[in-house]
Amino acid sequence: MQTTTATASASSQGSLRGLLLRRLRDGVIVLLLVVTVIFFLAHVVGNPALVFAPVDADDEHIERIHRQFGLDRPVHERYWEYLVGLARLDFGESTWQQRPAIDAVVEALPSTIILTVVGIGAAAVLGVIPGIVAGARARKPFDKASNLASVTALSVPNFWLGLLLILMFGVQLGWLPTSGRFETASIVLPAATLGIVHGGRIFQLVRSATFEEMSKPYVTVARSKGLTEWSILRRHVVRNTGVTTATIVGWEYVRMWGGAVFAIEYVFAWPGIGLLTIDAAHRQDFFVLQAAVIIAGAFVIFSNLLIDLGYQFIDRRIAAS
Repeated sequence: MQTTTATASASSQGSLRGLLLRRLRDGVIVLLLVVTVIFFLAHVVGNPALVFAPVDADDEHIERIHRQFGLDRPVHERYWEYLVGLARLDFGESTWQQRPAIDAVVEALPSTIILTVVGIGAAAVLGVIPGIVAGARARKPFDKASNLASVTALSVPNFWLGLLLILMFGVQLGWLPTSGRFETASIVLPAATLGIVHGGRIFQLVRSATFEEMSKPYVTVARSKGLTEWSILRRHVVRNTGVTTATIVGWEYVRMWGGAVFAIEYVFAWPGIGLLTIDAAHRQDFFVLQAAVIIAGAFVIFSNLLIDLGYQFIDRRIAAS
């Protein structure tokens, strides 16, 4: 018996290690594709020299810029040098801030991480708990009211909702700061905006999963044994929907990094990667823009890896219990 248990444990660890290696391999491939697309869009489809040249630059001036940045060399040489530079975290010098582009991105990264973590926490609270209750009490008043609220949250653009919250709680009531990151309360409105929008989507999916689980035969059997609805929900339904719920919440976190948080940072002047990216685009700072997009893409890939490992762990805990 002990030998069988040890063998199963070793097999489980081996499969988890294999999953980690496969996800790392896939992540590296995806990241390589991202940086390759960025390179060819900038160096083949576009012309980076036009970013640094003045509006009235003549052909000779543009040619000098080509020679200065090595843009007159073959594409494959520039591509290899580009990859080597990225491997060394050398994204170029910011023409706007006059410092390495990676320094500007690393400085802004913690603000975005804090905002997304607090935002997904708010979304989980607003989506998971009401979703479970609504799914367990389908077609009851709470289900109808919360379903209407979630559909409304999904229908409102996040930047417009952010402006409404600023107008209500910042301008009219004066309860909360409306921009920047100068005090702890500054995060409330942007995190609430993310929480409401993403919480609406989490609610819909968790409600559907809970409703489906409550319709299964084992719930009927549990009721026939005299178990209360709360006991069935807590001991069986929530456990069986745990992987689905974790996947949904993780997916919404990745969606934030896919662009949702950038718009919110701009609306609330939150000093994160989103605001930095938009400012860099306005100032035509190609190197900061490139660094921000690549770092954000790498963070999405890393987050997906953690989510995959997380719900694999949850699934194993459920199976073992």
